[in-house]
Amino acid sequence: MGLFDIFKRDRGYKVHALNFCEVGKDGKRDSRPENRLYNNARYVMPVARITSRIERTVTMTVRITAPDGKVNSYDFEAPLQICENRLANLPAWGSEEGTAFKTVGWWEYELLDKKGELIISSRLHIVPVEELWDEQGWIRIESDFQFRNNDSEQTVIDDWGTGRFMSPRYIAMRCRYSSLSAVEREITYDVEIRNEQTGKTSRFDHTVSLDPDGGWLQMCGWGSDSGNSYDPGRYTYLLCYKGRQVGSGQFEVEKSPMQRGWIEPVALVFYFYNDEKEMTDWVAYDCGLSLLEGGVARQLQFRANACKYMIAGFQWRSLEAGHPLKLTFRFYLDGNLIYSCSRDRETEPFDPQSLFYKDFEISGTFWYERSDGSVDTFRAGRYQVNLYLETDELHEHLVMQRTLELR
Repeated sequence: MGLFDIFKRDRGYKVHALNFCEVGKDGKRDSRPENRLYNNARYVMPVARITSRIERTVTMTVRITAPDGKVNSYDFEAPLQICENRLANLPAWGSEEGTAFKTVGWWEYELLDKKGELIISSRLHIVPVEELWDEQGWIRIESDFQFRNNDSEQTVIDDWGTGRFMSPRYIAMRCRYSSLSAVEREITYDVEIRNEQTGKTSRFDHTVSLDPDGGWLQMCGWGSDSGNSYDPGRYTYLLCYKGRQVGSGQFEVEKSPMQRGWIEPVALVFYFYNDEKEMTDWVAYDCGLSLLEGGVARQLQFRANACKYMIAGFQWRSLEAGHPLKLTFRFYLDGNLIYSCSRDRETEPFDPQSLFYKDFEISGTFWYERSDGSVDTFRAGRYQVNLYLETDELHEHLVMQRTLELR
């Protein structure tokens, strides 16, 4: 049997399906085709899926039966073209005031040919508009999320609009909203606060009273007075209602001075040399003058089999004075540990007139000694130095790394 043998003799087309969408007076869709709309719909447009083997205009009738039995119908001319399984928008019916579909329930749509014979029928479920508002959380969010940090006594630490926090206690959120409810309504929202680096998520719910005139929607703060509830990283704040996302925003939590080991690392560099004067000149001039001018210690280049001694220099900035540090330098050649040394320091107060060496440390010196007591030069290879930091609050952790190829 061929495709068009299924068509009735007095037709040349077949309607496979009938769905519906809301449109405005201009015919522009306000929703996707489906079988559920709300009782404030203005105009409902049937959307047919048609296969046709003819090219001509045919007369059709849409007959609509409301749940209370009331019938409305209208005729229209449909210009058909040869097509297969194509969507076609049929003329809409309703009212600009949005009152035509105020009766809740199942509406019967029938599509009839010019003889009044049924082509296809479909049911449209009209539900209360409150279900739509409920699905959307009863609000439209009209602004970006703003965040604030305060303590348990509601004393403000970082006010609204702050996007970056350090050891925050309780972070609250607010945003502007317009209400979808004509009366004051109490709604309970769910909040998820997720650290994008670790995936750790905190959840809570909060009940608010929505003003029909809209305004600021504010969620209570989450955290603790200890300031340890938020690990450093970027956070996504999700506002949800009955499992559906209503809105979202982001903020940053930076490492505190304690979490950073009380310093800000700046540079880690290798230096190879042959005598004490070369080393002291490097510290005093190449590093010292640069540091005194607020610059950064730079990495020089060296050749294999040219130098006998090796050290490393570490430059940092103290974040807070009076904290003891342990700096450990570990040296590797082609991935193998060849030397390690540690230095004890204490962070200094910020002083733009201070000498450069207060925030600059040199490792111990490493060399290869032959059996006769002479010193060998450094051969070609991949040299690496790792700098580890340990404080009273933090266990030893890697701070910086530098790799240098000698050729």
